[in-house]
Amino acid sequence: MPFLEQAPIKFILSSTPENTPLNAEFFLETSVLGFQPSLPNWQFSLLNGQYTLTQSVPLGTLLEFKVSRGSHQTEEGNPYGRRSFARRLVVTQPCEVSLEVLGWQDLPGEEPPHTLSGQVERITLYSPELEDDLTILVYRPHGYDGSSARYPVLYMHDGANVFDAATSYAGVEWGVDEAAEQLALEGLECMVVAVEVRGKHRITDYTPFKSRVNGYAPGADTYTRFLTETLKPFIDNKYRTLGDREHTGIAGASFGGLISLYAGLARADIYGFIGAFSPSLWLGDFEMFGWLETQDPSGSRIYVDMGTHEGDDIDFAALTQRQAKILATLLEGRGAKVRFVTGEGHWHDETAWAERFPAVLRWFLKSSNS
Repeated sequence: MPFLEQAPIKFILSSTPENTPLNAEFFLETSVLGFQPSLPNWQFSLLNGQYTLTQSVPLGTLLEFKVSRGSHQTEEGNPYGRRSFARRLVVTQPCEVSLEVLGWQDLPGEEPPHTLSGQVERITLYSPELEDDLTILVYRPHGYDGSSARYPVLYMHDGANVFDAATSYAGVEWGVDEAAEQLALEGLECMVVAVEVRGKHRITDYTPFKSRVNGYAPGADTYTRFLTETLKPFIDNKYRTLGDREHTGIAGASFGGLISLYAGLARADIYGFIGAFSPSLWLGDFEMFGWLETQDPSGSRIYVDMGTHEGDDIDFAALTQRQAKILATLLEGRGAKVRFVTGEGHWHDETAWAERFPAVLRWFLKSSNS
């Protein structure tokens, strides 16, 4: 007898791309079992010309899943054969799920199209703090070259995901350039400076507290010094910026949301605005909450959000929401101007952050001009 009430889910593999190898075997890898790609009990069976798999899943599970041909290298992908998001299902009752595989990651096709809007410049900048070259993407509004105006600047992390679907994780971008272009039509112009990840260094650069995920060697202090001592002076010298704290913001999601909170509060003399999308507050056993007691967020404008489907199940997601609300309450109680948003039906991904971003950019720009 199962300890959790479960629902049978029938998965139907309705179609596969033309380049699928003959005699391929198909498996379902899921978040319930750590995305293991070739579990025998999760193999599709061919019956009457159709591949199907039926498994029972605990009720309330926020199930993420992908089809594979037996390994992580042979997972399904997007139509270009690049990484795609896992499929999602909130398990509330028995159901059937039809799966159309669009591509395989080990069999890539043509190059995906670029989706850049506006003027985005790519720069390589050496960081003496990190002893490394970093790729920086700089968005300028259309009116920049024809005016002498100065502009607010929003600094962002995970730069490959910010402007271009061709470079972004799972082929989904934040659409920051499109959001900025739309606001520019209303007279709310800005620059956005996006820092690309240093590959495997993301889990150290973006994390301020010791944790197993960063090998107990957090690097946020060094990364923050790069942002404030090398990157910002470079941007302010090269471009016409409004360099004061009221017109300078920092934003990101997940680990990027965590480093935005940390850098933005540690250097509140530089950043007057913080955008913390789905911040990873769990890091270091929630050490962020204790650290906040040592900081003065008064006067800072801070945006915090969390989706309702960020977690393994609906109970865990509700707890994650509560933790983010506690953070917002603490910040407000210490004098910060805080906005908290619940992303209804939103998972932990670029699609959700892209939907919530335009309103955040609007708040940053309107509040910096008030």
